[in-house]
Parts: sequence; structure tokens; C-alpha cells
Amino acid sequence: MAVTYEQAREIVRRATESDWPVGTYCLDDRNIVENDAFYVFQVGAREFLVDGDMSYAMAGSVPVVHKADGRLEFVPSFQVGTDPSIRNRPNPAPTLRA
Repeated sequence: MAVTYEQAREIVRRATESDWPVGTYCLDDRNIVENDAFYVFQVGAREFLVDGDMSYAMAGSVPVVHKADGRLEFVPSFQVGTDPSIRNRPNPAPTLRA
């Protein structure tokens, strides 16, 4: 069963929000980041993602949800950042209000 963007966002939120360790939890969905195989999500401290406070920046992996089956995987951010197949477009209905 194919997973929609909204379903993928909820998969990430359920997996990451409850035990968020740094600052104020934020799933920044102002842009839809994807390729043909998966959606990529930006999760971090609101203080960094929205306000730009570098003291809240975290390096590491980013959550991706595979479109085919809804499988959640954490992929090194450099791998996603250098993948030429990934597209980025404004989300017409973001849940984040900056």
C-alpha cells in the first residue's frame, strides 16, 4: 500500500516526538522533500529550525519514510543532502506555523 505524505508525516511524528531530548520538538513540514522512493523529514529543535539558534543544531541522521510500505528509516544527513534525486517544493498545507 502506498503511503501519502500526510501518513508519512504522522509516522515520523509518532516515532520522534514523545521522547524529544533537545529544545522544543519541531517537525518542519513547510517544504515537501522527496524522491520517487521516500519522503524526507526535517525534525529538530524549533529554536534551531525556525528561530535559527545554532546552539540547538544537531548533526546526524534524518528520518525518511518509504512510500511503498511506510517503513521508517534514519539516514545520514550527508547522504540525503548529496542525493541528486531528491526534490524540494513548498508544502501547500504545512502544519508548522512559524
